[in-house]
Amino acid sequence: MQVTRLLCVFSVLATSAVAQDLPTPTETASAIDQLILDGEGQEVQLVDDATFLRRTSLDLIGRPATPGEITRFGLDPSPDKRHALVNRLLASDEYGINWSRYWRDTIFLRATNVRADIVRNDFEEWMASSLAKNRSWDKITTDLLTAIGPVNGDGSTALIFAHEGQPEEIAAEASRLFLGIQIQCANCHNHPWDQWKREQFHELAAFFPRVSVRRDRSSDNMFDYEIASVDRDRTQRPGMSQFLLTRLDRNRDKFISEAEAKNSPLARIFQSQAQTTIDKNEDGRLSIEEIMTAQPQDNNRPGQGATEHYMPNLADPGSDGDIVNPAFFLTGTAIRKGQSDLERRNAAANLITARSNPWFAKAIVNRLWSELTSTAFYTPIDDIGPDRTAEHEAALERLATDFTDNNYDLKWLMTTITQTKIYQRTINTDVEGFVRLEPTRLRSDQLYDTLCQTLNVSGLPLQFMGRPTPGMRRGGDQGRLQFATTFGFDPSTPKNDLTGAIPEALFLMNSPQVNNFIKADTQNSLIARISRQVISDEEVIRELYLNTVGREPTSKELAVCISYLNNSSNRKEGFEDVLWSLLNSSEFQSRN
Repeated sequence: MQVTRLLCVFSVLATSAVAQDLPTPTETASAIDQLILDGEGQEVQLVDDATFLRRTSLDLIGRPATPGEITRFGLDPSPDKRHALVNRLLASDEYGINWSRYWRDTIFLRATNVRADIVRNDFEEWMASSLAKNRSWDKITTDLLTAIGPVNGDGSTALIFAHEGQPEEIAAEASRLFLGIQIQCANCHNHPWDQWKREQFHELAAFFPRVSVRRDRSSDNMFDYEIASVDRDRTQRPGMSQFLLTRLDRNRDKFISEAEAKNSPLARIFQSQAQTTIDKNEDGRLSIEEIMTAQPQDNNRPGQGATEHYMPNLADPGSDGDIVNPAFFLTGTAIRKGQSDLERRNAAANLITARSNPWFAKAIVNRLWSELTSTAFYTPIDDIGPDRTAEHEAALERLATDFTDNNYDLKWLMTTITQTKIYQRTINTDVEGFVRLEPTRLRSDQLYDTLCQTLNVSGLPLQFMGRPTPGMRRGGDQGRLQFATTFGFDPSTPKNDLTGAIPEALFLMNSPQVNNFIKADTQNSLIARISRQVISDEEVIRELYLNTVGREPTSKELAVCISYLNNSSNRKEGFEDVLWSLLNSSEFQSRN
């Protein structure tokens, strides 16, 4: 008993020592800044509190701070209030919701299944819950790769369902999303500029052939689907009994006619397309030999489950191709033959998320660093790998290593990045490298929530133009979905490639719904609410700025607005024009 107690005490002390040795966000952030700024030979100027509050709120919870939050943060004298703010935002439900929408766009905007939106809402709920609970990135990744069961109601099935269980598509997206490596070019030929060979791509795809996406057999709803495993080798299915066939062949001509097959298990053959497959000589009759040697039509139908993966033979496109066994392209690690679907997929997840695989951590670190700082160690963020050269590689290595040591803790990573000087630097377009910073576009959901918060509405009553996506379940915020058709973009797109478009500008300028909410004579409009609280024109303008761009107007801006109001024939319309101008400003639509 005493030995047992000593062992327990030793275990607790050892665990505490390990926990104390883990790199903290502050330590890692300081090291990253030193590596980057020393490498570029520059210093940076940090943003003021108001800008930091707006930037961090948009980044972490997807909306700007409210005027009340701006006031409280500005009055807070604590020296570590920025760190406290980040912790508070990461602890809110809005954090999970905001980033679940980021991952929704990352996955669904490249979906190959036209019915993918069936699981869209379920994915958002599942991902938001996972992020709120701070489940580690390796566990989230494993769930997405190994999901099984009903699609409806289980958001972890999103990745597999979005690509309809196609092994090649799942393999390509798994590599892109979780390793940052685009190996899909090796599907049909050796990669044109990277080291990946065609066989390596198909060895990765060979982890996923036994996935079957099919209608949910326990449901009568035509839009209910399930992910199932196909582990039984249907090519080895026992043939029809020779004795039974001989008894059915009443006239002993060694052929089975439709009349002879009536009321027997063979009757369904004559009532389906199977007859044309079995009738190899196409003489219109089914011989006993043809029936005995027939193989199932769906033995190798990707997405509907095949026991093995076949790499197409380019010299003989009509053939099934060559069977390929699962192996991980980064290490060459192969798994034993004959493993079940879930054994294969779990093996793939283990190989991808292994601590010995540096690309798993580097991929997510590079992605989140890019999203938060508008710079990237690798560009594009989903096209990295051993054949690429990273900017500030030492900083990336340090950040990825410390993230791994902290057990792939996403909140730790967010906290670390937001503590860096690189994250907190001011806008500066006169320099290059990681010190440079330009305003970046808000994602569709961020802009939508910013509009709704500013205008004090729960949602914009927009309507679908035409029919919804096939299979899409109606529900949720339809205005948000419609808004995304105009303002949405793939978050994996390089920041420099994101530019405004004419439809976006026209929407904000001319949308009847938005203009209706701007009107000052509406009881709950922003202008009406402000006017009930303050009296002077100057105070109204200050409040309009706080509610839209999260700051006080400059003296020049204030003077321009006052001058415009004085020259307006109608005071309310003058305020409406000021608000309209702010909503259409690049500052309102950007993250500075």
